[in-house]
Amino acid sequence: MPSRHRVAICASHPIQYLAPWFAQLAQDPRIDLTVLYGSLDGQTRAATDRDFGQAVRWDVDLLSGYRFVELPSHSLRPGLDRFFGVASLALFRLLRREHFDAVVILGWNYALYPLALLAALSSGTPVILRGDSVRYVDADDVDADSEGLARARLWLKTWTLRRYIGQCAATLAVSSGNARLLRHYGVPDDKIFFAPYAVDSERFRLTDSKYCESRRKIRAELGISDEVPLLLFCGKLSAVKAPSLLLSAYARLRASGLRASLAFCGDGALRAALQARVEREAISDVHFLGFRNQAELPSLYAAADALVIPSVREAFAMVVPEAMLAGLPVVASDRVGCVEDLVRDGETGLCFPSGNEDRLLACLTMLCDPQRGLALRRKLGDAARERMKSWTYVQTTEGLLAALEAIDRRCYGAVRAQRKPWLG
Repeated sequence: MPSRHRVAICASHPIQYLAPWFAQLAQDPRIDLTVLYGSLDGQTRAATDRDFGQAVRWDVDLLSGYRFVELPSHSLRPGLDRFFGVASLALFRLLRREHFDAVVILGWNYALYPLALLAALSSGTPVILRGDSVRYVDADDVDADSEGLARARLWLKTWTLRRYIGQCAATLAVSSGNARLLRHYGVPDDKIFFAPYAVDSERFRLTDSKYCESRRKIRAELGISDEVPLLLFCGKLSAVKAPSLLLSAYARLRASGLRASLAFCGDGALRAALQARVEREAISDVHFLGFRNQAELPSLYAAADALVIPSVREAFAMVVPEAMLAGLPVVASDRVGCVEDLVRDGETGLCFPSGNEDRLLACLTMLCDPQRGLALRRKLGDAARERMKSWTYVQTTEGLLAALEAIDRRCYGAVRAQRKPWLG
C-alpha cells in the first residue's frame, strides 16, 4: 500500500470551513493533495447568495497553503445558487491523466459532483463521499396522509441517492446524524469513516487582551453594559432559521423583568418584518447588525454571552463549533444537525424541542437569571471549549486516512484474489 496517498478533493467553490483543513492536509506527509474547484466565486469574485439577499465575497484567504485547480466551467448559467450552475466536463480528461488514488466529492447539491463521480468511475479511480446532510433520530420521511406526488418524489430521491452513494468506495461521516443518513441510504458500517466537520480553531481562540478589547469595543458600539447578557443569533434571516421564534421568546423574557439584549447578525428576507415587529411592539434592546464577514465573527463571539440557534432544521450549523471554540454556551433546537454530538444539554449548552417557544424561553431565562445566570454561562462555556478539543481537523484527517487505507486494503486484496496460486 502507498506510503503517500495522491488525493483530489472536488469542491464546488472555496468554503471558509474547508480551506483551512485543505492547508493542513497539504502539510501532512501522508497525503499529496490537489483541490479541484468548479468555481472561485466567493473568493476571487463575489457570489450571489439568495438567502442573504446580496453578493458575498469572503474577507479571509481561502486559497493559500495548498495546490488547487480551477476547472473550466461548462454551465450554461454559472452560479452557486443553482444545481447546474457549477459543472465541468474537464474532470473526465483530468482524472484519466492524473491517476489519483482517490477522489473526494462533497455531496450532491451541484452537477459538478455527479460529473466527478462518473469521471472517476470511468478512469477507475475510487470515490469517497463527504456531505453534511443529516437524518434525525426520530425522522419520519413522509406522513401517512401525504399526497401521492410527495411519496413519489421521496421514492425517487431515495432510489437515486442509494445508487449514487452506492458507487462510492467509502464515505466520511461529519456527524452522528450524517452517519445515520448514510446507513439509511444503504451504506454499510465498514464504508463509513468518522471525519468531523471542524473549523479553524486558531481564528476563534482570542488572546485575553484581544478578547477584552473586542468585547469592550462592540458592546460600547451597541450601548450594552458588561453585566447585561447579550444573546447572539448568527445566520440568515430566513424562515427555516426561525428568528421570529427567538424574537418572541426574547420579548417574553424582557416582559418578565429580566435584563438582556439580543443581536441578530445576518441578513435575509425576514429582516424587514423582524425590525417592524420590534418597533411595533417596542421590544427593548434588539440590534440588527446586518451581514458580517468572516473576519468579524471572533470579535462578535467575544462580545456575546450565548449563541442561540432556533432553527426548524439545519444540516449542521457551523456557527455552533465556532462559538464553542470561543467559549460561548449554545442554546439550540433539536433540529440542528451538530447538536447531537456537540451540545449536551446542561453540560456544554442547552437544548429545546424545535418550535417550542416555552422551552426556548426557559433556556434563555436560566442563562439571564441575575443570581445564577453568570455562573451557568461560565460553566457551560468552559465545557464547550473543552469539548472542542476532540472535534478538530486532526480527527477529520484521520478519518480520511482511515478511508484511504481501507480502500487500499480492499484493492490489494482484490488483486491477490485474482492471482493464480502458483504466482503467489
